[in-house]
Amino acid sequence: MKYLKRNNYAISTGLFFIVVILFLTGMTVRKTPERRASDTAAKGRPVYEEMFKDGRLRIVVFWGWDHPRDTIMGAFPAFETLNGRYLYYRGRPVQIEIGMVTQINYNPKQIFKNALEDPTIDVVIYSGHGRYGRGMAFTDMEDIFHCGNGDIVEDRHVKPYRNIKASSEDLDSTRFPQSYKIIMLNTCDSNGHFRKSWGNRFKQCRAPIDLVTVEYPVFNYYDHVRIVNFLQDLLSFSDWKTIKKHYDSEIHKRKNRLIIEPIYVPNESNYASVK
Repeated sequence: MKYLKRNNYAISTGLFFIVVILFLTGMTVRKTPERRASDTAAKGRPVYEEMFKDGRLRIVVFWGWDHPRDTIMGAFPAFETLNGRYLYYRGRPVQIEIGMVTQINYNPKQIFKNALEDPTIDVVIYSGHGRYGRGMAFTDMEDIFHCGNGDIVEDRHVKPYRNIKASSEDLDSTRFPQSYKIIMLNTCDSNGHFRKSWGNRFKQCRAPIDLVTVEYPVFNYYDHVRIVNFLQDLLSFSDWKTIKKHYDSEIHKRKNRLIIEPIYVPNESNYASVK
């Protein structure tokens, strides 16, 4: 009986100190990501002039850990058809280059980081698990590109559930180029989980990047439909309002919505003038 009392006292004391540490560091356990009370209208359009100025449109699509094989293969015919073809923008030819990376590739996490840093890649898309706000998962559920916003998140892929800090060391070491590109994080609630941390890093790097995120659960067997539609809209030079409308209309049992907001927009003072 004395042993049980001592054991219970030790557990209670340990939990008390954990709560105190979380309070002092300002961290909270976030089981449900923040969501907007109302939808946000998308404004403007992608900066096609910047993406096409070198005569190429380079796109890399990453399918994360545990993505259904049928979903990946569902997108393959469209990618194969488009790769190497040309589109014409304001009378100039632009060659399409599409690469697809999955968990069976060698070190896909490093490829993802390289794609983010490469100024010649115009569109980077990740579709898969966000690991409850910890980051993108690649070869397995613990092979994570850490890019969280600092919350203590509840990992529900293990039993009993465990609380883990959503750190951002991989994002912090990524040097985004000062050239335009589009990054799409097609993960569950990527807007609540990642927009803050990614937006801060873009500002630090002075990177004029359009970040496309999602609210509500998104990971399912129809992700390839959303990704292919997204690319088709880009190839049609659509504005963000049209792109959002088409993405949001693909409900497939679970409604999702695309969030498109500018983070860092360079102004004239960021560029050297030549007289």
